Parts: sequence; C-alpha cells; structure tokens
Amino acid sequence: MVAPHVVVLESTKACDLACKHCRAVALPHRLPGELETWEIKRLIDDLASSGVKLFVVSGGDALKREDIFEILSYSSSRITTALSPSGSRIDVSVAQEIKDSGVSIVSISVDGPEEIHDEFRGVRGAFKMASKAISSLQEVGVPVQINTTVSKYNVNRLEEVREAVMSFNPRYWDIFMLIPTGRATREMMISPYEGDMVMRTVAKWRLEGLNVRMTCAPYLVRVMNEMGIRPVPPDNTYGRRSIHGARGCMAGNGYAFVAYDGTVYPCGFLPIPTGNVRHRKFSEIYDSSPVFRALRDPDKLGGKCGICEFRTVCGGCRARAFSITEDFLAEDPFCSYVPTRVRMRV
Repeated sequence: MVAPHVVVLESTKACDLACKHCRAVALPHRLPGELETWEIKRLIDDLASSGVKLFVVSGGDALKREDIFEILSYSSSRITTALSPSGSRIDVSVAQEIKDSGVSIVSISVDGPEEIHDEFRGVRGAFKMASKAISSLQEVGVPVQINTTVSKYNVNRLEEVREAVMSFNPRYWDIFMLIPTGRATREMMISPYEGDMVMRTVAKWRLEGLNVRMTCAPYLVRVMNEMGIRPVPPDNTYGRRSIHGARGCMAGNGYAFVAYDGTVYPCGFLPIPTGNVRHRKFSEIYDSSPVFRALRDPDKLGGKCGICEFRTVCGGCRARAFSITEDFLAEDPFCSYVPTRVRMRV
C-alpha cells in the first residue's frame, strides 16, 4: 500500500485573520460538520499505521478548537506532528501548552515588513501578533518555521522580506508562490518571469548559506540545473521528494490534504475531492483513488509537462494547472521553460 510522506489536516476554517489569499476562505467562527475529536484520532491512527512521516495540523487557526491540545498530544505520541496556526492567539502560556503537547515544530507566516504583512493578512496588527507568537514559541524552546507567500504585494521587495524574516532567526524558512485558489485571484499572482527571478534569488541565497526552501515551486529543480547548482539529472527515479531544498509537485504524490469535514484532496490548493475519511480510511483513499494514481504517473501529464525532461523531478504545479485550465493534468501555464523535445522540433 502506498502512503504519503506528509498529510495536512485543516482542523477548522475558523480564524481571526482575513488574509487576501486565504486558501480556506476562513471565517471568524467554526462551521458545523468539523471532524470530531474521536474522528481525528481515528485518522491519526490510520496515518501512523500506514507509514505517514509527518502530520501537520492547520486551519483556519487550529487554536480556535477547544480540543486542539488533546488532538496534538494524541498525534505527537504516534507520529511526528507540526502545527500551523495563524499566530494571532499565541503568548508564552499558549506556547508552553504547545510544547507540552509534543509538537515538533510550529510554522508562522511572515510576508514581509509590517506594512506589507498587515495589508496581505487583512488585519492591522497582524505583524505584531506574528512577532509575539514567534518570540513566545522560541522562549519556551519550540522550533519555529516561517512561511512566506510571494505575490504581487511583495515580489519587488524580496530583500526587505528576507530582512524581516531573518530578524526572527527561524529554524527554517519556506517560501510559497501564490496559487489562485480560495480568496487568491489571478491578479495577485506574480508573472512567470517574476517566478523565475524569485527562484534564482532563492537559489543564490542558498549558495550564501541561508536555510531557505520553496514549496509550490517545483520548477526550482530546473532553475538550479540551469544555474549549475548541484544539478539533478532529469528523467531519473527521484520521484517528488525534496532535492537540495527543491521539491517537485507533491500533490497526491507524497502529500495529501484532509479538509475540516473529512474530505480528502491531493493538496489544499487542488480542490478535487477523492473521498471522505468519515466513510473510508484515508490510507485506502490515497492508495486507490484514480485521481491520486494519475498524479503519481508522469505519463499522464499533458502538454509540454508530459514531454519535459524534468517531468519526474518537477512535473509542474498541478494546482496552478487546474486553477487556470480546469485540468489537473494539463501543462502548467506558469512555467516559462521550453522542453528540449519542443526546441528540437523548431
């Protein structure tokens, strides 16, 4: 039976922020139909027994669930567990509860200096909340990862973004490039040219020793090859695992997402339902769903992605392909690369 490396649970859609790009289209209050405590524990047992390596509890803001520490303690005793809260509700006492629950790492979003972050997150004071959360977690000894979403709001101020993030001295820094899903629109996206610029900047930062990686940027492998940085041979058997800080698209291929109501998706940004853990075990859905199987087969990719020499280590972003073409196996319109086989025809 095939098992993903990472499973993310959207524990709730409730959140105190109003982020412009929110994938979850979060609301201030919890919705009916959320998975109950015992249902989440049953899911955790299934994930642990099937070999999942990392369980990420996200939202919304998971800290708006009254049972969250019971869930985190249960999960941490069975599988490596990470928490991805909004950062709006964490002081030292809450940070201590998080630590006591056994969570391995907490991710907090910082999208740039205060004015950029607050505008993007839709709440004045959001940057100060994130700062307080980070310092509280670090004070009690919980490792912190900072997540940054690159969009039209900050793409031209990357050095300022770097300065803001590194001022917190995070354990890890993970950069995402916005996908038009949920509240995010195509107008918020950066261009393919800007995307290449971001990836080249990140690759340069890595050469300088910065511990930064990228998610939802499978093309980074190709860009690093073009730059001659620890090249990865194309058309190999690496699959979609992390390679020198770069990952190919992991949607349904090493990664899966469980929504607040138990619906299983290949990725939180790829809204194609494949089943529900209330009716069938997650492990069975992941192993047998036609959607998941297609995502794990590079021969199913269409357009230039299907003939690209980097298809097994990149594969294009399936969520971007779907959001723009409504076909999750279509070529990724965001990618600027022209495959060798296409160039040879000219």
